[in-house]
Amino acid sequence: MPAVDFTTPLPPLVIGASGLEAIAQNIRVIVTTPAWSVPLDRAFAHAGAFIDAPTPYAVARKIAELTEAIEANEPRVRVESIRFAARTTKPTAVASGSERIAQTPRMEAASERGEDAMQGRLYPVISFSLREGVAL
Repeated sequence: MPAVDFTTPLPPLVIGASGLEAIAQNIRVIVTTPAWSVPLDRAFAHAGAFIDAPTPYAVARKIAELTEAIEANEPRVRVESIRFAARTTKPTAVASGSERIAQTPRMEAASERGEDAMQGRLYPVISFSLREGVAL
């Protein structure tokens, strides 16, 4: 079953992606875009109402919001499961065009000490399947 894992550094967006790569890329865009930030489609993505909510409540609500957002905006997939985990790898530098943007020392130190989970920073791992009749 294909999955999009946010606990590892995400690959850059690929213009002209196709097949499962395009679907995974669309899911990454939906998950990382806050609602009301897209001018002509204010309902795109998720609302982010989970911020500062108690953890069990926030996790359940976030799973529901992400599932609705993904299935509404990427109709080719059915979300099978969403779980949250701390980052397991140290963030790496991210390529941006011809430049490399390094993580800040604070981000690197927090990741090295495993503080993501301690600080409540959990990242989704989304498993999905293609809906019946979808051909790639």
